[in-house]
Amino acid sequence: MSGNVLKITGGVLCLQLVAFNNLYAGLSDQGSSFTLAPSVSQFSYSEPGYMEDTGVMYGLTASYSWRGENLGPIEMIKAEATALWGGVDYSSFGAGSIHGIPDSIIETRFLFGTNLFRQGQTVFTPYVGLGYRRLTDKSEGLVSTTGAFGYDRQSNYYYSPIGIEISSNLETGLTVGGILEYDFFVDGTQVTSVPRDMLTNGAAVSGNFTNDQNHGYGLRASLKILKNISNACRLVFEPYYRYWNIKVSKPDSIVKTETGNLQKIITVVEPGNNSSEYGIKVGVEF
Repeated sequence: MSGNVLKITGGVLCLQLVAFNNLYAGLSDQGSSFTLAPSVSQFSYSEPGYMEDTGVMYGLTASYSWRGENLGPIEMIKAEATALWGGVDYSSFGAGSIHGIPDSIIETRFLFGTNLFRQGQTVFTPYVGLGYRRLTDKSEGLVSTTGAFGYDRQSNYYYSPIGIEISSNLETGLTVGGILEYDFFVDGTQVTSVPRDMLTNGAAVSGNFTNDQNHGYGLRASLKILKNISNACRLVFEPYYRYWNIKVSKPDSIVKTETGNLQKIITVVEPGNNSSEYGIKVGVEF
């Protein structure tokens, strides 16, 4: 897509929202802004020694930011919501492979920051916050190349982002910056459905596996480039990288009841795992 087409598209979007311009404070580092950015990324999830999921994810991020000097030490407040969806290919060292498993990620974040110092048109803003991430993998009803049954999985992460944002306004109408962030893992829960091959001959189970995860961390980084389109609108171009490393979970048990009321206790743990996502967001900031 040419630069002229991008400018025309951004200009049309800005005109459609002209009625809301009174909510925003132009292109300075003061006031409010709203960003809407589609994305595409390469995603992978791995349990080393056991399995791996890889695929392409498509998403949409919406964020609202306020910057000012009216809340004491808090000079930046940001709320973000991201939704990603796509298909991944599963491969295992012992259970074969499955193609095209529906995956989705929903993430919400609230950030609070202050301007550490300013050097010319460059601002350094450290921040902390709260975040929630949910990864859903729906392979129940699918069968691998070796005949193994798939099952649904849901990972829930609660974490605290700790990072720094850098922003520099250039005389050319560009703003260049980025973020570096460490995600302090607070708690997690892995919910796993029972595979169908465990329910043969009328067997029943007491519920799904729910494993508590207590240890891990996340990292993220991005480069952000903004181009002025009008006095109240900018194009946003943001390559990014995200990473999670989660340690082995606590065990969880269910009761399996077979024919003749024979009961067995089945205990599982969620293995240590890591996931990575690298992609690009292209959107508009008002």
